[in-house]
Amino acid sequence: ACPDWWALSAFFLPLLLYLLTLAPTVYNLDSAELTTAVATNGIIRATGYPLYLLLGKLFVWLPVGDVGYRLNLFSAVCGALTIFLANRILQRLAIGRWARLGALGLLVTAPYFWAMSLVAEVYTLHTALMAATILLLLRWDEAPSPQRLVAVALVLGLSCGNHAAMVLLVPGSVWFVATRAPRHWLRPHILAAVVLAVIAGLSVYLLLPWRFGQNPVFNYAGQYDATGTFVPVDLQTWQGFLWLVSGKAFAGKMFGYTIAELGPEIAGFGVQLWLAFFAIGVGPGLWGMVVLLRRDRRLGLMLLLFFLANVIFYINYRVVDKASMYLPAYFVWTLWLGAGYQAILDEMEEAGSQRGAWLLRLVMVGAVLLALGWNWARVDLSDDWSTREQSEAILQNAKPNAIIFGWWDTVPGVQYLQSVEGQRPDVTLINR
Repeated sequence: ACPDWWALSAFFLPLLLYLLTLAPTVYNLDSAELTTAVATNGIIRATGYPLYLLLGKLFVWLPVGDVGYRLNLFSAVCGALTIFLANRILQRLAIGRWARLGALGLLVTAPYFWAMSLVAEVYTLHTALMAATILLLLRWDEAPSPQRLVAVALVLGLSCGNHAAMVLLVPGSVWFVATRAPRHWLRPHILAAVVLAVIAGLSVYLLLPWRFGQNPVFNYAGQYDATGTFVPVDLQTWQGFLWLVSGKAFAGKMFGYTIAELGPEIAGFGVQLWLAFFAIGVGPGLWGMVVLLRRDRRLGLMLLLFFLANVIFYINYRVVDKASMYLPAYFVWTLWLGAGYQAILDEMEEAGSQRGAWLLRLVMVGAVLLALGWNWARVDLSDDWSTREQSEAILQNAKPNAIIFGWWDTVPGVQYLQSVEGQRPDVTLINR
């Protein structure tokens, strides 16, 4: 059989773009924290992200660049994998190549999706696992069986080990399954198998108490006391373990806005969506949502629930960097956009407007090329050595046995140089 060149290009073309713009070494903030934790078998902040820590280790062993570059590469591969799986989903929804190209191209070049594919972060793995979950649900729906349903549950549980926000997919997934012959699929033995599969997937979290027992040199699950001594949370107790994996440290930020404060947050998301899909993708995306709801109510409502759950949660999440957390909403919008483009093309062709259909195709491709050119300079990190240069300068200026106090934007990069590359072991670092 001939290879599916379209499917292969849906992976390798985004990967090439991300490789050309990839950060060449360790990046700052959460990225440095994640990189150091993966490389040193360490522990990071809530919710622990054990699946990321495990899968990231595979990239640490690659013989390319430094460790920072290798974990950045992990994000690039996951970003390309997201596009590959999204292409598969759109194929199953009978979306043609032109519509798929227009929709997927805008996701590939969307500023935050592109940016999160260039540095070590959990978000593109999150969207890849989300895409895999949707594919498995569609596969189950085509030929329902207990085995296929268990596969969905296993992947959903395992995916929570990368990002706990995968729980936001649960209401939509339950709707999709429960509305397909509920008397059959809600039988006790099937429910028991599904619950066991979810638990099996969630068992990846056992990595955290095991690593705690190894006394890792890098541990962000705890706090410094008044003397500057780090006091770790005991992850081998139920209290400590649940504190970390439940995200209790960030509980005060969840639904942290008053009703009066929500207006600007909602508007901000709308602007972000407008920019992400280069304006042209907004109208067809809305139309695609309607088209899928009409064509398949169960599927349409599942995707709508996925979208609303993520948007509502993050609009109400009071953190400064939440713009990068809307990628699951971007992913659903991409599926709607593909459906919207295809519906408009079909209507034009049925009306005999071949010229109009070709004009729309040109507009779809042109929008992708414009987004590519417009956003490249805004996200390109291929020459960004700033974190390494700043961190090396800090260590060079530190006197022997110095204690360095710093913040989120300085200390993680220095910790990477010290813990991963062995620079200045005499220095004590405290992230305030």
